[in-house]
Amino acid sequence: MENMEKLKNEAMEYQMKGKFKAALQSLKKILEIDPEQPIIRYQLGDLYYISGNIAEAIRELERVTQEQPEFIFALYKLGIAYFRATKFSKAIESFQKVNDIEPGLNMAYYWKGLAYYHTGSLEKSIDCFKKLEEIKPRSTLGNYYMSVVYKARGEYKKSIECLEEILEENPELVSVNYHLGRAYEGVKDYEKALDCFKRVIELDPEHKDAIRRKKELTGEDEIFGIYGEPLD
Repeated sequence: MENMEKLKNEAMEYQMKGKFKAALQSLKKILEIDPEQPIIRYQLGDLYYISGNIAEAIRELERVTQEQPEFIFALYKLGIAYFRATKFSKAIESFQKVNDIEPGLNMAYYWKGLAYYHTGSLEKSIDCFKKLEEIKPRSTLGNYYMSVVYKARGEYKKSIECLEEILEENPELVSVNYHLGRAYEGVKDYEKALDCFKRVIELDPEHKDAIRRKKELTGEDEIFGIYGEPLD
């Protein structure tokens, strides 16, 4: 028992120092002494994830959730690991289990929304981000990714509403200003789109996409005329 406590302390100390291999070895030694340690196995899976070994992280976390189906932290981390491994359907299942146990865990809706987006289920993706916004009003994450999905669906006006709400809180977010410009292009409001791209360049003078869009809208690239109208 004393040896296990020593190993736990060692694992924590190694992890804090960024010595992940040594921390992993300490955790494995604990499980050799007593395999029925779900917290330790969860920590092992989490550490595999942190160190970039997603396959081993999934293997350990799956074992935890099989033995303890309502271990919410393991389910949540497993969902993220599945997402990183591009196993989006499995990620959705895992995050759904999280929300079945804890409906108010907003970040599970965020990840689930992203996973649905990658499977092409855009309506379900939007529903997740709406739920995130419902739990956490004016959520930057929720509005941002909801805008991305709306834009992917060609619903540019709704995308604009989401992005403008974010900018009311923080007008200096570069990616939000850029996507707002693209959404304005979608509704053919080229003047507002140009203003957005100029704002992006003010904030980030090296933003290649914004520079390119500005050139296209002003005719500087000799392909498009003012506000994107083709030159004769």
